[in-house]
Amino acid sequence: MPEAKNFYDILGVQKDASQKQIKSSFRKLAQKYHPDAGGDEEKFKEISEAYETLSDEKKRREYDQMLAFGGMPSAGGPQGSYSYTPGSGPQGWGDIFDSIFNGEGGFNGEWTSGPGVGGNGARTRPRKGSDLSLTVDITAEDAFRGVTHKVTYRIPSTGEQQTITVSVPAGAVDGGKLRYKRRGEYGTAGGERGDLVVTTHVEEHPLFKRKGADVTMTVPISMYEAALGCQVDVPTPGGATVRLKVPAGTQSGKKFRFKEMGAPDVKRRGRTGSLLVTISVKIPTKLTGEEKEALEKLRDADTRRYRDRVMRYRAKM
Repeated sequence: MPEAKNFYDILGVQKDASQKQIKSSFRKLAQKYHPDAGGDEEKFKEISEAYETLSDEKKRREYDQMLAFGGMPSAGGPQGSYSYTPGSGPQGWGDIFDSIFNGEGGFNGEWTSGPGVGGNGARTRPRKGSDLSLTVDITAEDAFRGVTHKVTYRIPSTGEQQTITVSVPAGAVDGGKLRYKRRGEYGTAGGERGDLVVTTHVEEHPLFKRKGADVTMTVPISMYEAALGCQVDVPTPGGATVRLKVPAGTQSGKKFRFKEMGAPDVKRRGRTGSLLVTISVKIPTKLTGEEKEALEKLRDADTRRYRDRVMRYRAKM
């Protein structure tokens, strides 16, 4: 009968190995035996189970105590199973063994009853790997039209590098998230991989702002254009140009809407938001002598009462 292996043997380390040595050995073995790399799935489960226990200081102490009191893995038994005598060993172990026999798990809830329980031992539950996250930086123009990026990231448990093509949809927003199933951390004991969550970081555009699928922008005009009316050619996020007709007497802050001239709506496929243009009337900060004289004449000739409401309120005080 072949000699039974304990978790230290499985990882190929000494019993006094440091956490760094244990982690290094696991990474090498995981890269060699991982099923995605064409390795042995059962062997990978075996080394994952060993690493899960030895990488946790508390579990490792409990495991070492089990070994010290005769709790060697049973040769030929199921992966991770143990042979032991209930009630043997330090005070408190009997309760752990009883909980295993009752199907409650023994080691901080990480162990559960498996084949051979009732004298043969326990095995770990399949556990899904954790999600991994990364951020992709894109320009505002790429966010409007969509873009693909190849990104490389590292799997923490094994240290291996993996590459994935990220498809950023047209209309992507800053802080948007893309989820790629089963591209995250590896699971343990046969559990499936976690997900990869990609967050898009959209660079600020010098002209356009976003409100979901709607795009906003500010167009400055002179006070003369505001008073007399004008036409302004306005660029759109899609690269086209639209002509805005500003009526005479337009005030600063006036908004104009161009339907379906904004960004694609990532939440509602086939829909495009609006382009919202806000007028900003600019007042000259410096005037020539001729301009000042002309404006003074216009002011003196203006008989409109602009502050009637203010004066009426003041009269009541």
